[in-house]
Amino acid sequence: MKENYAIKKLADGTPIPYELLLLADETKEAINKYIFDCTIFTLINEKSNDLVGVMAILQLDQDTVELKNMAIAAHEQSQGFGSDMLSFLKSYARDQQCQQIWVGTADIGYLQHRFYMRNGFEMDHIRKNFFLDHYDVPIIEHGIQMKHMLVFSYRLKT
Repeated sequence: MKENYAIKKLADGTPIPYELLLLADETKEAINKYIFDCTIFTLINEKSNDLVGVMAILQLDQDTVELKNMAIAAHEQSQGFGSDMLSFLKSYARDQQCQQIWVGTADIGYLQHRFYMRNGFEMDHIRKNFFLDHYDVPIIEHGIQMKHMLVFSYRLKT
């Protein structure tokens, strides 16, 4: 972790940082379908007290956590903070005695695919028609409609 930055669990009663979460999910309604069941962590610049990043983690079962949302403020992207947050997530999952981490991303999210693979994740399975079934309006990125969710997994060494 970079100097002057810390990852902290979002304190009870603290407002959910939707402005960041919306960088990684399309609508507040979509976020509300999972966020209240998640453990939320924030990345804070301790010098300025600025919120730099957020991640929402859902415990699926005793062996698996799913990264439901992770976002870094636009002006702080491409500085390694996302990888730092994934390193934290791996430690957190080990502490929870999990064996794997899942993260889903759009079938057309090539930059996201590359990011997760660079951080040790591998393609695991596909949730067919996820974006067609769970969003009221088509989601278009780079001129292509999102359809399926690709789920990547990271196997924790025991």
